[in-house]
This record gives sequence, C-alpha cells and structure tokens, in this order.
Amino acid sequence: AASQVVAAAAVAPMAAPSPADVCVPRWLSDRFPNEKWRTLQSCALRVLAGKGAGLDLEASDFGYLIEDVDSSFGQHAALRPGAVIIEIGGEVLLGLDEDSLEDSFGSHFRNGVQVLTLDADELRSAVAADQCEEEGPLQDVVLEHGSVVHVHLGPAASLNAFSANKRQELVSDLATFSEKASVRAELYTADGVASASVVLTGVPDDIVQGREELDRLLKHYGLGPGAVAAAAAEGAETLEIEGMKMQSLPARNRRRRKAREDDEDFEERSEKRHVHNDTTSAYTGSVEEIHSGEKVPTEIGPCSAEVRQWEFMDHTADVILHSWGCDMKEAWEQVCVCFFAYMTELEKVELKATVEVEANGHDILDLLYHLLDEFLFSFGSEYIICRRIELLELDTENLRVRARGYGERFDLAKHPQGTEIKAITMHQMKVLTPETLTSEEGTVPRKESDKEGGTIREGFP
Repeated sequence: AASQVVAAAAVAPMAAPSPADVCVPRWLSDRFPNEKWRTLQSCALRVLAGKGAGLDLEASDFGYLIEDVDSSFGQHAALRPGAVIIEIGGEVLLGLDEDSLEDSFGSHFRNGVQVLTLDADELRSAVAADQCEEEGPLQDVVLEHGSVVHVHLGPAASLNAFSANKRQELVSDLATFSEKASVRAELYTADGVASASVVLTGVPDDIVQGREELDRLLKHYGLGPGAVAAAAAEGAETLEIEGMKMQSLPARNRRRRKAREDDEDFEERSEKRHVHNDTTSAYTGSVEEIHSGEKVPTEIGPCSAEVRQWEFMDHTADVILHSWGCDMKEAWEQVCVCFFAYMTELEKVELKATVEVEANGHDILDLLYHLLDEFLFSFGSEYIICRRIELLELDTENLRVRARGYGERFDLAKHPQGTEIKAITMHQMKVLTPETLTSEEGTVPRKESDKEGGTIREGFP
C-alpha cells in the first residue's frame, strides 16, 4: 500500500480588532493587579457542525495560541494569529499544563461559547514584569523552557537617558555579541513597564554560556546586574552623563564561542547519542569516535538508500509540502525531510548528530501536525538540520509517533539559507492511502483528481 502526505506552513493576515470595552475578570486582575490591558477581547466562538472552528491552535503556558485562522468560518476579529485564548466558557486556561488545557478547552468547545483573548506579546510582557517584581528588578526572567530570557537592565529611564549615539553604540555591541554567542540579543522596553531589558533568544545552552560576556558588555554601559556593585568593588571611574551615572571600564575581551561539535561539553553529552556517517549505516557513539575511524556498531539507524520522494507545491501565502512512499511510514519520513529541505540544501548537510522527537494526536492529521511541529521546535531550540528521518514508531491505532532525525547543527557559513518555516498549519493537510483520503472534513474514498491531490504516482500504487 502506498501513501501520500500533504502539509502546509503559513500565517494568514487578518485585520487587528477594534478597541472594545471588556470587563476584566477577577482572576486576571488578581493575577496582574497593575496591568492595564490594551488587547483584551471577548467574543463568541463559531463552531460549524462537522467542520470545527477553523482555528490552528498551539498549546502554550498562557493558553491556546492562535497560529492561523480560516477566514471562511467568519470568526470575530479577536480570534486572529498571535492572540491567545486565555478563557473559554468561564474556564481559565492561563497556566494550565498541556493535558489540562486540552481537557478544559475540549469540555467547553461548542458553537457560541464565549472566549477571552489577549495578544501573546502583551501577555509575555506582563508575565515578565510580574516575575521581575517578585524576584527583584535585576533578576533574569526565563521563558519558553530557557529559549527566551529577559535580562533586566534597570529602570527604563536610565536607558532613555542615553544620547542617540550612545544608544546606537549599545545596539551595535549587542549585534556583535549576538554573532559571537550564536544568540539573538535585542533591547526591549514596553509601555507601562518601568524596567528595560535585553531579550535573549536561542538555544538555552548558548544563552547560558553567553551570559557572562553579556554582563561584561552591560557593565561597560552601567547597566544590568552588578553594574553598580562592580563600580564600588573595582574602584572604577564613574561619570555622570545627562543625569545618569556611567562606569568607565577597560575594553571588553570578546570570547568567540567554539563550534558545537568541538565543544567538550557537547561531546560529553553526545556519548550516548546516535550519530550517523556518510555510508547510510547508523552508529552509536560520539562524533569524535566516528572521525577517528574506530569500528562501531551498525545495528541502529536508516540502512536503506537515501531517496527524495517529495516536492514543494505553490500556495498563495504558504508552502505546501507533498511527499509519497511505499507505505505510511515512508511517506511521513519523507514529508519531514521535505520540511528541512525547504530551509537549506540537504546535500550540504552531514550526518554528525541525531535528535529524537515524539508526539501524540487525537486523529491522524493531528498526529502528523504534532510530529512536524516537534521537529520545528527542535530546530528552533537546537538548530539541528536533519537530512535523514527515521520513524521509530508509528502507532495509528493509539495515535503515537516517535522519530529520529540525522543531520548536523545549522551553520550559515556552510549551509545555504533557504526560507525559515515559522509554523505548521492544518490548512489543506491531507493523508492519502490507496483507498482513502483524510482531510479536516473527514475520511472519504480516494479520487483520481488533481483537486483532491489523489492522483496515484507511478511506482506508488
């Protein structure tokens, strides 16, 4: 039996909601007593029988993040990409774990139910400011499992007191730091928030390794944790410029971070990971062992010949990933390869490291969606670009999947930069077998038509 998979990745633009007077619920005002919400919206959810609500949702710490909206469902403008559903039918979703979130949302999911939404950016700012008040003004605020960190600089007034030239120098130094540390570092201030911060985004390990260098950079400008204490302890000259005290320190020593594969800590962590060489036989051991030529086991990993059974299909705002295989397992492996191929040329990717993901779903499309989304999250946090994908388990009865990707850390100096995929969507997602076609509308007999995407490819009946 042959199978095909069609998946898409995109965000459809919608107009921003008009301001409305919304009563702030007691639980929200108790949680954030000082917050004046600008994007809080309330509306009724439209749910069509047999079709759902036309929303692509992703579980988050704040509730369900809306990633895409099918405009044909006529949802209220408050239900738009970038907004978070924090309450449904009076049930609070903010702060729930993923299982509780799914249960609470599912138990209230019906046509006409009232939902409460907030912009994700405003909600993140409120959480960061709230944690800042609880932990002290100069404590890091760690979000998204360590991949986003707010490093507080002190009062926003201090940063605002910088001259235009001085602020530009700081921005330029942060850009240099970002390049050296392999993380993104950006100045951040928000209306109504008394403190300023630098937001670090990237691999959690890279952020931790770069914090010491960032502290030295910030101290040079009299900002960040320990700047004032350092001035007193080191007897550094202190200048007052435009009402703000600044520290004169020696020039900073910039540290160039070692490549991940050369990092001793990474190699130690790699000892128990599966890695792969160029002969398409998988190995168990560290990257160092592979290059040293030692004989290693060959029982694990994809031993079949490398194939390219996928294509990109045009879409107005998205890219559609289309794959096929001799069975469902092979078709799913190929759509994951297709996902990575859109971001770089796979021929440039060596098989040096592995990453394993697993996912569950409530139906076959949801399972495929979460598999791709897990690889997207993995790439966003570890930057491992995968050339080969192996499905270790595909349980279509219990809707569980486990996969291993083989590749290496993405490097702009080596890997051509394609187009970054921001999100996976359910839009036009289909899974085909020789007999059936499954889409968001349900499962129907497979048709021989281009419209249905069901034309059988030669050699894959």
